[in-house]
Amino acid sequence: MPDVDSWRASLRDAIVEMDATPLDRPGSSDYTGWVYMLDLGPISVTDVASDPVHVARTPRLINHNPVDFYHLSVSRRPSLAEQHGRQSRLGAGDAILVDSSEPFSVTADSFAHYLIVNVPRAALRRDLRVDRNMLGQHVSAQNPSLRVLMSLLGELGRGAPELTSEMIHELGHTASELLVSTLRLAEAGHRHYADTRMSRGAQLLRMKDFAMRQLADPDLSPKLLAAAFDVSVRYVELVFRESGVSPSRFIREARLAEARRMLADPRQRHRSIAAIGRSVGIENASVFARIFRARYEATPREYRQFAGVMPD
Repeated sequence: MPDVDSWRASLRDAIVEMDATPLDRPGSSDYTGWVYMLDLGPISVTDVASDPVHVARTPRLINHNPVDFYHLSVSRRPSLAEQHGRQSRLGAGDAILVDSSEPFSVTADSFAHYLIVNVPRAALRRDLRVDRNMLGQHVSAQNPSLRVLMSLLGELGRGAPELTSEMIHELGHTASELLVSTLRLAEAGHRHYADTRMSRGAQLLRMKDFAMRQLADPDLSPKLLAAAFDVSVRYVELVFRESGVSPSRFIREARLAEARRMLADPRQRHRSIAAIGRSVGIENASVFARIFRARYEATPREYRQFAGVMPD
């Protein structure tokens, strides 16, 4: 491009209208930048590069040039992107999803280079529930689907002249599916990251609440807790250790406390002791009697009698 104005015009034609402000040599005539677009049918891809620049989709431009697209912007060089007040510092290969109908900005202090996948908002929403939390959110270069998508787009860029329109359209559908997969994996990864980075105290409360609601499940165990929270058994042990009790002991104590409460409840007098044991996940009546006596120095039957409830 001969100058930044020509680059802005090409940017508008290939993607969406945006303000673009060079960050160095604003009056220089030796401006470097390019915009190349490949139409794949369901989606389009734009290879865009520029000297250091700040690019913004402003409310004024949204009103002047209303375009309903999502853009997955894959950074080929380090940059900073923002939407909804969420800033993402992108390394080479990282990506961010932005919405053309809402303000966003991109800043590159060195030479800027992006590969941008453009998809109509309505089309993406048919395949994926896109909420505000996904916008402006960092998508790692290690995302497996993103890596496959980038490989496919690279091959398309090199081989497009030899491909028929039917082949390009078919590969466009494949790229669209990979885009959806990329965003799904990214969202799942962020939920997992948020869970695993949560304070151990908060994790402990969540795990205890889960256990209390699952007492009737005979399979309730540290292994089940680990599976439910998508963490390792070792991590579950570590979280509970800070409370001074192991997860296995917490489950056992919770079961016995709930059984004791039911044995003392006149409204539960119609239930057999074995049934109460099963209702807290202890299926073997002998085991229930043994561990209850070890904990409370009385068998379940004796405890029911001591509590003033008629025996079975």
